[in-house]
Amino acid sequence: MRQREEGAVSTPLAERGTPRTSRRTLLGAAGAGVLALAASRAQPAAAQDPVTQEITVFPRHGTRTASPATEISFRGVTADALGVVDIVGSQSGGHSGLLMPHADGNGFSYVPDAPFTPGERVTIQAGVPLRANPGGSVTFDIAVPGIPVKKDAAREVDQPESPPQEFRTRLDLLPPELTISTLADGTAPGHTFLAAKVPDGRNGAMILDEDGDLVWFSPLGNDVAEHNDFRVQQYRGEPVLTMWEGVSQVGTGFGHFVLLNDRYEVVARLQVGNGYHGADLHECLLTARATALIIVYNPIRWDLTPGGGDEAGTALDGIVQELDIATGRVIFEWHSLDHIDVDEGIGEPPENIEVPWDYFHLNSIEEDDAGDLILSARNSNGIYKVERATGRVLWRLNGTRSDFAMGEGTPFAYQHHARVHANGELTLFDNAESEQDKEGEIPSRGMVLQLDEEAKTATLVREYIHPTDILSISQGNMQVLPNGNVFIGWGSAPVFSEFDAEGNLIFNGRFPQGANTYRAYRFPWVGTPGAPPDIAVETGLGDDLTVYVSWNGATEVVEWEVLAGPDQAGLAPAARGAKIGFETALEVTTAEPYLAVRALDADGEVLGVTEPIMPRG
Repeated sequence: MRQREEGAVSTPLAERGTPRTSRRTLLGAAGAGVLALAASRAQPAAAQDPVTQEITVFPRHGTRTASPATEISFRGVTADALGVVDIVGSQSGGHSGLLMPHADGNGFSYVPDAPFTPGERVTIQAGVPLRANPGGSVTFDIAVPGIPVKKDAAREVDQPESPPQEFRTRLDLLPPELTISTLADGTAPGHTFLAAKVPDGRNGAMILDEDGDLVWFSPLGNDVAEHNDFRVQQYRGEPVLTMWEGVSQVGTGFGHFVLLNDRYEVVARLQVGNGYHGADLHECLLTARATALIIVYNPIRWDLTPGGGDEAGTALDGIVQELDIATGRVIFEWHSLDHIDVDEGIGEPPENIEVPWDYFHLNSIEEDDAGDLILSARNSNGIYKVERATGRVLWRLNGTRSDFAMGEGTPFAYQHHARVHANGELTLFDNAESEQDKEGEIPSRGMVLQLDEEAKTATLVREYIHPTDILSISQGNMQVLPNGNVFIGWGSAPVFSEFDAEGNLIFNGRFPQGANTYRAYRFPWVGTPGAPPDIAVETGLGDDLTVYVSWNGATEVVEWEVLAGPDQAGLAPAARGAKIGFETALEVTTAEPYLAVRALDADGEVLGVTEPIMPRG
């Protein structure tokens, strides 16, 4: 159906003709008791939400796409200030449930004891008006679910086409072999972060040093097929590693997010809210509010006829959720189908009405200084600015309904990773095409655009094209580094690169043919693993030994020192050598039965020590 006026409520296909009841059921004794208990335990009221000063309810008033398992989130108010809350489904009646405070003290979620009925309308009233009119109530519709997107079965891990790296100290790792074709020269400080996807091989998150040597690898088991969007972010003022893990199918994902500290210990695991089938792989953006913005794809029954009609179909709703990391509660939710009509999608819907049409394909989220959202949608060739307080679209960039005059060289297609910057520039990765047979005709590129939001003009400032004219038909990103360099992951092409401010290629690495990473980044990172280093020993002639040592994730090791002795308490230095690559080999001659190796930093301080072993025992 064609886009209607923002804020207007229209009825989805499955709801047409459904009789509405006028039943109004107050929360029963159990519900009211929970309300009073939650209010008594609520934290002191914090400062109002940074984006809105009024009570905000999610799902929003007028939403047509809410999940049957949705929670009701109230922001900008405490439970005692809100008073008695009535939540009534037009078919399912009144809903009791639990009240769960948000970690910041500025809201809470009502978790119903039972799901709502698909196709019904839900009405929420409280002791204070929830909106200006009429009557202060909030109403929204429950979507009729479509058939979920098929998920891959557990992946069989066979010998990859290209042999992996092998380490004597860590036989379990087997990361892909990488080639650094352009050695680092003038690169920004930091390490390279990748999430390797290798056909029939060992997928996993990887950290590399400036020489392209492995620093850390996190292999996946057969039940988790991929890592994605592996990077460094800030959580409660501390650096953390964030990554998605799960299974994927045709560009969508079903999984969860993991946050790790500098000891590679799990700080948090984050699952999608409101009963959806797992978080999508494309984005997990942490905010200074200790929340995470994530993406969900949800198939629902929808009218796919341009302009509105009676033809049934299934569409993938692109959903943005903001999750309170400490509690997992949903504190914000936005749905593409409520604001972006299906006729903005490129191409035609599938002939089989049971197959969801991914008309939007949301693939990145960014917040601007005002708290509004910048969203990238691959399958509409568009970037959208969404007003956080209302959910309405403030502008469209590119695509079929662009509000901007696109200057010379600015149109893009199938893009990823839109990011805004303080100087008014917007950066993105322009895939340019979706068909690999266009290779040689048009390259993908990193782009810097200057947006004039008042005049509604877009001007090309800079572009970054690989010297080999790479065409990437999916995935990809462009990261602006603090020194003005840019780091580009070439998505479906097995390449990651760094360019200086003038566009010169100053670092370039490659995966084996057929492998890739969804995004690639460079970040400063200091890691000191909680586990000790690993040791392996090969015996030689007489007292000659070769000692191998590694420490998965350690970034500050400069030297290794071999210790030998008659027992574990009597170890003394026997050899010393510089750290070389992930696994270092040290030659030592000793007749002592016990060996260990300790890691030394640039000042000679001990960072860690292996468990003592008896190589001849």
